[in-house]
Amino acid sequence: SKATVSVLYWSALYNTTNMLRYVLAAGFAAAVQAADCGSLLYKQDSGCSLGQTLVDIDTLTACKSTLCGIMDPYALAHGADMTKKLAGSGYGCEIEDWDGTGVGDTICMSSGPSPTPPPTPPTPTPPTPPGPPGPTPEPGPTPVPGPKDESSSGGIDGGVIFLIVFFVGFAVYFAAGMAYMHKVKGATGVEMVPNLEFWKDLPNLMKDGAFFIKNKVTGGGYSSV
Repeated sequence: SKATVSVLYWSALYNTTNMLRYVLAAGFAAAVQAADCGSLLYKQDSGCSLGQTLVDIDTLTACKSTLCGIMDPYALAHGADMTKKLAGSGYGCEIEDWDGTGVGDTICMSSGPSPTPPPTPPTPTPPTPPGPPGPTPEPGPTPVPGPKDESSSGGIDGGVIFLIVFFVGFAVYFAAGMAYMHKVKGATGVEMVPNLEFWKDLPNLMKDGAFFIKNKVTGGGYSSV
């Protein structure tokens, strides 16, 4: 009949929904257990340490089999939910109601990276006391400066400079004068020498000067040559 078919239909739908819920719950529990169960810590007669927190009821439920394997068989432990407790394998490893008394063991989990302790400051090394002073060295003899080497001074003597200037000026005088006499006056040969008469008389002038000096020294008279 139609009523029987309807009952069978809704019964099958209900069973399918329950099975789907069971599969989803089992999958969620397996995922939570794979992710968190390995990081849970069983604390006997003590609370959580720094950087840890009490485990939530969902993780406690999903990981109860793992926790019962590390708990004492007849131990009772709790997490963050203070109305529930986990009984050890001796009690069937079940989550039971708890009135908040008589349970001293806790289940903890890491709440984040452990704080890094501050670096230890280096131990100051005391300074080494100075040793006794050594003997004072006696002063050696003062070195006496030697004669100055004029040849290594690197400078040019004033007389050398005068001779260079004199001969260079003399050569320029003759070269310029001969060029002038040839180009302007049309002179050739010996006539190109500038001030030729002066240079011809120069020997006689030098001779007169020598006699003049000699007579001045000896006190004799002077007569022009």
